[in-house]
Amino acid sequence: MPSTRFRLLMAPLILCTGILPASPLSAGSHVELILDASGSMWNRLDDGRFRITAAKEAMGGFIDGLPEEGLEVGLRIYGASVKAGQPGACEDSRLVVPLKGVDKSALRASVQDATALGSTPIALSLKQAAADFPAGEGEKLIVLVTDGEEACDGDVRAAIQALKGIQLKIIGFDLDPADAKAFEQLADFQHAADAKALGAALGRAVADVVPPLGEATLKAPAEIPSGSSFEVHWTGEANAQDYVTLVEADAEDGVYRQWHWVKDGNPLTFLAPLHPGSYELRYQSDRVPGVAARHAVKILPVEFAVNPPTQIQGGTVFEVPWQGPNGQGDYITIVKKGEPAGAYLSYFYTRDGSPGKLSAPLDLGAYEVRYQSEREDGIFASVPVELVPVEVVLEAPASVAAGSKFEVRWSGPGDEQDWITIVKAGAPDGAYMSYDYARNGSPLTLTAPDEPGAYEIRYASDRVRGTFARRPIRVE
Repeated sequence: MPSTRFRLLMAPLILCTGILPASPLSAGSHVELILDASGSMWNRLDDGRFRITAAKEAMGGFIDGLPEEGLEVGLRIYGASVKAGQPGACEDSRLVVPLKGVDKSALRASVQDATALGSTPIALSLKQAAADFPAGEGEKLIVLVTDGEEACDGDVRAAIQALKGIQLKIIGFDLDPADAKAFEQLADFQHAADAKALGAALGRAVADVVPPLGEATLKAPAEIPSGSSFEVHWTGEANAQDYVTLVEADAEDGVYRQWHWVKDGNPLTFLAPLHPGSYELRYQSDRVPGVAARHAVKILPVEFAVNPPTQIQGGTVFEVPWQGPNGQGDYITIVKKGEPAGAYLSYFYTRDGSPGKLSAPLDLGAYEVRYQSEREDGIFASVPVELVPVEVVLEAPASVAAGSKFEVRWSGPGDEQDWITIVKAGAPDGAYMSYDYARNGSPLTLTAPDEPGAYEIRYASDRVRGTFARRPIRVE
């Protein structure tokens, strides 16, 4: 079946209202990261990845993008040493990298080596983090990444109130709505649902203590046909967390749809959206909010068409000539009339050429043949078709001896995947005993079961569910 649709949807966390002002890098700015390594980090995200795997990826990219000077960054991890439920699990919070310079190697290694297995002592971790900062002036910031609420009966609100002179920013990772709402009432809070969104949230959390985005340029065609690929040339800092994205022209800064890390090369290859209109290429970063460069592009309409027969015999294979951009993930399908965009039954990818072949369902009635795509919602071409009965005739003896061989004559579609079988009367569709494929001609030879009783000869197919035709036969 077509893979899960690659929808270019906006993650809930990446909205921002323009370029946020970033403070000049403060002398003596200190940032302590607190990473949740509790056992629940082995739960899976919607994309199928483990939370801990995605969090390590996002933290690693964030660490790579930190400035080399003017900042002191430490790392505390809870839940990585003692299994939840074991003695000491609620005291399991350790400062693994002290607040001294930006030791990227130590930070990366500590994140990658963390094992998710313990509890969630948030209040304790905040109290201990407050003591990790050196005395004196300078900005002090704690960034907590957690996938759940306090699990050790600690008073998180009291721990937050005790953070005198220390900012706290909380990033919830794949939280349920109730936990997210609880954190919103405690501190500056963001929510991330995947690794990309978590990286962006980390960048926004430290935006006031890291340098703003530097200058960048983007070069690409001004007009691009819908669905076609095109190249984007760029210049910029090429920070590990910098990326180029293609969004609607009126999208808020920070939004991303289709995107590529700049570290993936120059030029970058994009695929134009299937919906025509005004769009914008943007050079952005998960390291800090803002847009370093913009380039307007106009996506031009192209012709989409599908040309199936208007009447099709149910259960048969039919050809569909088509016209369209033939982009990655584009496909032709047949669906019941009125089904929502993205629905599909039999399908073929446009990359397989025109015309392609579809298998009509056995259920008769009103259907549509459509041009759709895995990468973008929409019905880009649709033609109504009617499925009408197909004539299948089966000829066989009224009765046969148990275990004997007998002939079945037939007429019908005769597709490569069609077959004829004998089964118990009343057996579900798709059941089979002795069988042969229709491609082997008519008549076919079947073997009667050894057990006497009421049976059926059936014409069925691997292409579609259901039974085309059936004929009773008795085994004596």
